[in-house]
Amino acid sequence: MRREAFITEIVPELGRHDLLPAIIFRTSRNQCDVDVDQAGSSRVLKLAPPAQREFHSVVKDVMRRYEMDEELITTHPHYSALITTGVGAHHAGQLLMWRLLLEELMAGGVLRVLVATGTVAAGVDFPARTVVITAHSRRGAEGFASLTAAELQQMSGRAGRRGKDTVGFCLVAPAPFCDARTVLRISKRPPEPLQSAYFPGPSTVLNLLRYRNVDDLRFTVSRSLAAFTDRKAGAQIIREAEAVEERLSPEEREATRHAEEENEAPESAPQHGGQQGGGHDARERRREGKKLVKRVRRLRRQAAEMAARQEVLLEAALQGLQKLGYVEGSSLSKKGYWAANLCTSVVLELGEIIEAKFLDNVSPEKLAAMVASISGDEHRQYLEVDRDSLTKDEVRRLSEVIQRVTSSGMPGVSDNRKVLLAAANTVSEWLRAENWQQFRGILQLSGVAEGDAARLITQTAEQLNQLGRLMETHPELALKAEDVKRRIMRPPLTEVINFESL
Repeated sequence: MRREAFITEIVPELGRHDLLPAIIFRTSRNQCDVDVDQAGSSRVLKLAPPAQREFHSVVKDVMRRYEMDEELITTHPHYSALITTGVGAHHAGQLLMWRLLLEELMAGGVLRVLVATGTVAAGVDFPARTVVITAHSRRGAEGFASLTAAELQQMSGRAGRRGKDTVGFCLVAPAPFCDARTVLRISKRPPEPLQSAYFPGPSTVLNLLRYRNVDDLRFTVSRSLAAFTDRKAGAQIIREAEAVEERLSPEEREATRHAEEENEAPESAPQHGGQQGGGHDARERRREGKKLVKRVRRLRRQAAEMAARQEVLLEAALQGLQKLGYVEGSSLSKKGYWAANLCTSVVLELGEIIEAKFLDNVSPEKLAAMVASISGDEHRQYLEVDRDSLTKDEVRRLSEVIQRVTSSGMPGVSDNRKVLLAAANTVSEWLRAENWQQFRGILQLSGVAEGDAARLITQTAEQLNQLGRLMETHPELALKAEDVKRRIMRPPLTEVINFESL
């Protein structure tokens, strides 16, 4: 097994060949943090004192320009390593303010090395002279998966700075899970085809039904890009079935077509010459014929299912909405009309919680905790505290609502969504904290990433913002949601960028 190349080896080698600044792509946040810790404790990577002072001056200038909270930046665990080595880690576990600082330093050409996960490749547009790939796979919520051609292109496309470099360099560093041959094969693949982002989830269907009836919606979906690509894929499967049919005898083809018309599987392939007997070759031919007939039937069935996929998904969505009382006949019900204002992936969960009157007469803090409990990501770590923000009975009642939504059978409804008590606790602790510095200390003691906590808080604030749109039908709830949203969206979450200074 290949030994992993450490940052203390990669950076000096890049510097020796004039290949800095560089972006080193890692598969996990922890790897990024370990790299920065190693860089900070390495004498080899230390900048000369004059360079450190100049770098520190640039950092101060960026903080002033964007009016960043200086204390939050200077007390960041990676701040010392950043100033002394010019190396920073960029990933979703970092506070957005810290990521913005690194992006500005990289764009300004003063950061030597940015160690990052794939978030930089997909969402941030700044180049480096060199890109270093350290793995041919990526980590997601469901485990590791091989890089796609588009993902590798996004990463390698960061190599080369316009106006500064005539060529960019993409290097592959040895590692236990990084094979240069695999990376080369991925680089030669064509880009993945364009795919429709349309999916008949609850929020999408409810919003579409605000302006059309069910029949109009069916027509609209049938003319969508998603339906077109599904029909195209179905036609491709039909061509494959026809190619297999060419290998059948006329009798076998006739039996297959007859079975399709009768919507049943052929009992057996007909025997050539009307005889059941025959030698070894004849028996082999009959067995092969049966296999081909079954394959043709299977391919044609797959083609039909693919061509009708969007229609089937839409009908499942409509049936689920009817079951929960959001659709009556060919249009939205009264409940459906106010729920359609909730433009969120948890529209049904919120709608059912409101309908069950769980949010009536609760305190703003309790409202925030309940909303946070269904806003988090199950694979992320949140705060486990001694005093839970929700009672066992409240968790049970919320779980029953989640189960009711899940049992509706609607596409786009998560089968494993749970009430996350730790997410509720995280938002509640933030409401109680005096400032982010105090909150950061609680997070660090529990091993919770700042970026994950900030993401959860902003997700909760977005759900509260959606509840604020129910002023016409649920005015008391809407006002309470707006109030607690303002309380949780306080600095540094609301002061990442001072647009007036740009």
